[in-house]
Amino acid sequence: MAGFHWSRNQRLSLVGRYTLLSVGVVVCALLALSFFYQRFSNELIDRLTGERLSAQVAATSNKLSAFLDARIYQLVTLSNHPALPAFIEAPNSPQAEEALTLLRVEADSPDLYGVLFFDWYDNLDRLVAGQAASGPPYWSKNGWDISGLPRVEHEGIEFIGPKLPENGNSGWILMRAHIRDTGLGQNTSVALHVRLASLTELLASAGVSGVIDPLLRTPGGIVLDATGRPTEVTSELIEGPSILPGWNLVMSVRPGTILQPIDETRFWLAVTAAVIIVVILAIFFALSRSLRRRVDTLVQGAHSIASGDLYYRLPEGRRRDEISTVAKAFNTMAWQLKDLIDRTVRAEKLAVLGQFATGVAHEVRNPLATMKTTVQALVRKEPDGERKTLLDDMGHQIDRLSRVVNDLLAYGRPGEACPQETEIRDLFRQSSRVLTPVAEEAQVRFYTSGDSRLTIFVDPDQVLQILLNIGINAIQACQPGGTVSLRAERHKDQVEIRVTDDGSGIPKEHLLDVVQPFFTMKSKGTGLGLTISQQLVESNNGSINIESAPQEGTTITLKFPATKSETSKEETSKNAPPDQDSDR
Repeated sequence: MAGFHWSRNQRLSLVGRYTLLSVGVVVCALLALSFFYQRFSNELIDRLTGERLSAQVAATSNKLSAFLDARIYQLVTLSNHPALPAFIEAPNSPQAEEALTLLRVEADSPDLYGVLFFDWYDNLDRLVAGQAASGPPYWSKNGWDISGLPRVEHEGIEFIGPKLPENGNSGWILMRAHIRDTGLGQNTSVALHVRLASLTELLASAGVSGVIDPLLRTPGGIVLDATGRPTEVTSELIEGPSILPGWNLVMSVRPGTILQPIDETRFWLAVTAAVIIVVILAIFFALSRSLRRRVDTLVQGAHSIASGDLYYRLPEGRRRDEISTVAKAFNTMAWQLKDLIDRTVRAEKLAVLGQFATGVAHEVRNPLATMKTTVQALVRKEPDGERKTLLDDMGHQIDRLSRVVNDLLAYGRPGEACPQETEIRDLFRQSSRVLTPVAEEAQVRFYTSGDSRLTIFVDPDQVLQILLNIGINAIQACQPGGTVSLRAERHKDQVEIRVTDDGSGIPKEHLLDVVQPFFTMKSKGTGLGLTISQQLVESNNGSINIESAPQEGTTITLKFPATKSETSKEETSKNAPPDQDSDR
């Protein structure tokens, strides 16, 4: 343990992740087993002791009694209401309207279908329907008969029923009481048409699922379940408390199911343990395969680099483990190795070409000077106009060869840069003086833009030569009516100078070749302009990037270090408006 250090970088390591995953699976398995065991154990204890069941049965009995007491109180209140006789004797009187309003309010209970009135011979005299009213006697009195239903009395209230559900009609019971004497010798009674399911639904919370089911026994020996429907009892019945004469709770008990949870627990524990083992094996198998594939990828990358494929890169992905770190380091190494080899090859190539170019330039320069002097002397003494024209053409060709020789010398022996603080404004002004006439002759629009207050730490003569070389190439690439622009912008500690044209562009396959010595796509070019420009850019601690597409134009971006004083001016430059684009 002394050699183990847990740090932020190791928090998501491969070994750590596998360890945490394994521990997590085992902990989850133990928690699941404990949960199932505790659950079934508690349930078994509750079923064996029966204490909770007794309390629930008592509570359910109280609920049933409370329900009936509430309906009894409601019925007594209606039967003794002073306006109710007027509702029977004089339906059009104001007192009858008052009684009708009261009856509608009372009938609107979800536990009632309505309020019914009966005469001395149990004939239905009139009714007030509630919102839950359906079937007879509200839609039709066909099939409505209470003569054969059981009747019991409790606290002066007559309980008629129950009427069981049949033919799509719901079950119900009647709670009936006599109305106070009307004084005309009539004997009229009022009854609450009670929904049977409202009473039996109170049984739902009293039992233990699968072991004990609460039921309600009614007069006549009919046993109802919690939905209010008759049920056949095949198990042992335990008598419960009575809620009305002939109405009492009974419990259907199945003793054989009490021990069933033990067997189920044993079975599910075995299944859970087997599943956990299979899951752990599957996880480790998948992780080992994934690890093997990723290691094989590293080996393949090493072989590819060793065989010379310096463009091969490993997929890094989004993971933050050791293999991802190795992949990133491998790719960084490959980039650096390729860059080092490219630089070495290029340096050797440039050195050889430089020596060759310098030797050729020295050998050719003096004869060209002699030839130029001789041609000039002959031109002055030549009387024949045709031969004088030929000598002039020869002089122009000698000048062209001289320029090529100078380019070779510049390429073979580039001058050492003398960097100093240089203003972009001066560079753009000098470039415009040279490039504007060339652009006008080619019928091309040339302008400069950007922040002219920027300064860079470079050799001004060499950067001016770079801008002229690239600017002339851009103008020559444009058709009449085209546009060439120079734009300067600051990006952090560097200044970018972009030379943009809308000319013919450079094919993608030649983007890497245009900076190679003696490569040119122009009929009269030497192929050294961009090569010399790249040398000068690198000697001034800058970089060059070429973006182009055929028939869409070219953008060459030059990046040079900004001067130290430029950093202190950055905040001021942000608040000051930049220079507007302008033709020069």
